[in-house]
Amino acid sequence: MFYFLLDNKSLSVYSESSRKQNLSLTYKAKLHLPILDALNNSKKLNSVIARALDEISEETSLTNNLASIIIDDSLLSHSLIIRSKKYKTIDEQIALESDIKWGNLTKNLYFISEERKTPKNIFHSVAMHHFLREKIKLNFNNFGLSIRYIVPLSSILTTSLKSTQFAVLKNGKKFKFFGNTRKGFMFFKATFNGSKKVIEKSIGLLDVPNIKKSELEKNSLKFIFFNKTKIVEYLANYIFKDVPLLNFADSNKVQIYSGSLKLNNAQYSPSSKGFNFNGMLRNISSGFLSLLVLALILSLFSNYNFMNIDNNLMVDENIENIDEIIEKVNLVNSSDQMITNLKNLPEKFPEIKTFLLTEDNYFVNGQKVEIEGDVINFDKGDVKVSFNELLINLFEIENELKFKVFESELNNQLEQNVVLRFSTIENSLLALDEIKKFGNLSLRKAAFDSESSSLHLYLTILK
Repeated sequence: MFYFLLDNKSLSVYSESSRKQNLSLTYKAKLHLPILDALNNSKKLNSVIARALDEISEETSLTNNLASIIIDDSLLSHSLIIRSKKYKTIDEQIALESDIKWGNLTKNLYFISEERKTPKNIFHSVAMHHFLREKIKLNFNNFGLSIRYIVPLSSILTTSLKSTQFAVLKNGKKFKFFGNTRKGFMFFKATFNGSKKVIEKSIGLLDVPNIKKSELEKNSLKFIFFNKTKIVEYLANYIFKDVPLLNFADSNKVQIYSGSLKLNNAQYSPSSKGFNFNGMLRNISSGFLSLLVLALILSLFSNYNFMNIDNNLMVDENIENIDEIIEKVNLVNSSDQMITNLKNLPEKFPEIKTFLLTEDNYFVNGQKVEIEGDVINFDKGDVKVSFNELLINLFEIENELKFKVFESELNNQLEQNVVLRFSTIENSLLALDEIKKFGNLSLRKAAFDSESSSLHLYLTILK
């Protein structure tokens, strides 16, 4: 296994140096652009990571190896959550309180959280930018590496600490301190310049302890010093012993309860290939309820002036009333059918001023068009996607993509109803190629109006 350490300006790789399995620095690549300067630019960030890995691959073969990646905390955000009985689950509380703290930035962050043995009911949450996580996964996979861990550096430093101890990183006169105190995770910095001392607390519920430089120079068990090689060796030992660590390669939820790892794998069951009469009845009932909920959502959209979506549409009078929806069974997946019809649109109409496509109606330039039924369902298997992962892929297609999300629940399953706005038909057709790959994603409606120069796709994502 290779061990990588990524900070703002460099990517280092460590590997076994002898039969004794001692780890040493194999190569350090200096990034051509600081990570924080490229964090919100998908293409630049991709280039930064790809170039660093390309440089490393010239020195050592990376193909067909496992990778564990340590992310420096300068690239991450930290938060502390005190569990409250007002919320149904801690995941719900973390999501809501993070939204209050970070605002719109929360949509761009990927969270993992933990509650250690001490203290209880105080959760330490770490956030990583979606682009950073996805570009790491994409490029490392492209170089033949299989990612096992993406671990915050602070998680490694604090895992074995007592509540009275601090892990220390030293860089000249500057020190960084990490700890799991009796009041939860703490992170602060100190600079000693002669007799002057500057303390900066990044996060923590306790006051920063009074630390003297002379204390740091003693061999005290209160302060455990780490260098980069020692950090990597600790990680390797934790992996060998299956010690619970915060891991960005896993689900976007609370991962560690009272020191024990709790898996939060998404549950999704693809439809059976064989004929199941009871399953068909359940699907018919569920489909009918889904249509009712969808009709209600679409009716809300039609009255909600979101990005001027419904202004001046030439086909409003042709949309069916909710009360007229009838129960029926579609032999062809309606989402696949709609995608096929949209993909064929440019070939059939040389000029497109407006169109509206739903599961039951298809209008182009104000005229009703027959929906093509002779389509093949896309082979998606059990491939599924989260909203965050989908959004990252779609931003690759259009950087100016706008979206709105409405959550709902059907048959005890959470759904995300999403409206996406594209600036061109061409970009929306490219997005459809991405959408049709996933089995938990359905296209519900598509609308275009040339006067507003925008195209909207309505999607439902089964969580």
